[in-house]
Amino acid sequence: WGTAENLKKLIATLHEKGVKVLADIVINHRAGNTDWGNFTADDFGTYGSYQLTAEHICRNDEMNTDPGAGSWNGKATGAYDTGENWGGARDLDHTSTYVQDDCKAYLAWLKGDYGYDGWRYDFVKGFSGTYVGLYNEASQPYISVGEYWDGSYDNVAAWIEKTERQSMAFDFPMKYAALNNGLQRGQYSNMSWIEDKTTWRPAGMIHHHNYNRLAVTFVDNHDTYRDANKFTGYVDQAYAFILSSPGIPCVFWPHWRGTYRKDIEKMIQVRRTAGIHSESDVKVTAKSTYYESVAIGHNGSLITRIGYAAPTTVPEGYFLAADGNNWAMYLSDNLEGIRDITADRTDADAPIYSPDGRRVMVPQKGQVYLQNGKKFIAK
Repeated sequence: WGTAENLKKLIATLHEKGVKVLADIVINHRAGNTDWGNFTADDFGTYGSYQLTAEHICRNDEMNTDPGAGSWNGKATGAYDTGENWGGARDLDHTSTYVQDDCKAYLAWLKGDYGYDGWRYDFVKGFSGTYVGLYNEASQPYISVGEYWDGSYDNVAAWIEKTERQSMAFDFPMKYAALNNGLQRGQYSNMSWIEDKTTWRPAGMIHHHNYNRLAVTFVDNHDTYRDANKFTGYVDQAYAFILSSPGIPCVFWPHWRGTYRKDIEKMIQVRRTAGIHSESDVKVTAKSTYYESVAIGHNGSLITRIGYAAPTTVPEGYFLAADGNNWAMYLSDNLEGIRDITADRTDADAPIYSPDGRRVMVPQKGQVYLQNGKKFIAK
């Protein structure tokens, strides 16, 4: 796995490339070193040292009731758990100021000594969102997202409010409604929810203006990918959905490394060109035999169609920016900086380059290039 110095060097290199780095924060529970409750001491250098004991374990943890705990049975004396139990390790008592100080020191150490920018909180169902808010107030992350694994919009929204809106949440309601129970089954009507009884929006936390900027959308992650929660439909179509919707889209690494990379790259470029963002106004305009949405970005608008029955005619005032396996994205003609390089040839003799500096002889539709120092997208 490498050394601490390797990790610091990696994070520094990512920062040089303009990439923010999140740490996976697992503080709901903790395993003993060699037994049920003999925790390893925490040494965070200048940020403090801590030694958790059985008094920092929730009193309703299975250590107090499981016969297999042996001599540890009955020794957990912390407060009752503020969330769901996780039986694989000891549930920590986050009402304890000592546990809170330990967690704050841990985050400060990760940020100060290693250079982490933000947090991905694991299994936040296991303890009250109040404490995520407390830890974020202390650590001031660039970005924070909680894994509240639940398909209920109301439950995820309630957790976000518990944090005092100091953390985003993964949009599990979107994954289950729009993707697993919608797109995967060809049930396009499940891909949209109505906001405030007036407007159809992409389904999930992203359907409502109160939470779209606090929603991290995704197709799959390291947990869902390995069991019945995995999205088994057309992955490229799923990315066409999340990359044309509000929220902050997250691309799963195996998808990025696999056969979908080129399509995902095109979709990302189209999203950026239109200026679609976490709070974009996105209306669903078809949801019967195919899915269609119209998204308004900072720079222009984007029409996205998904499904084998979707029309292939180019909407008036738009051009086809990217397409693939029964999905297509159309950008509005009035987008600033967009030129049709096959028609506007006033500088036809000037060389064309990709953003990374490679000479391009045949520009590809929907891709961004440089000519005479100016960016344009090929139509």
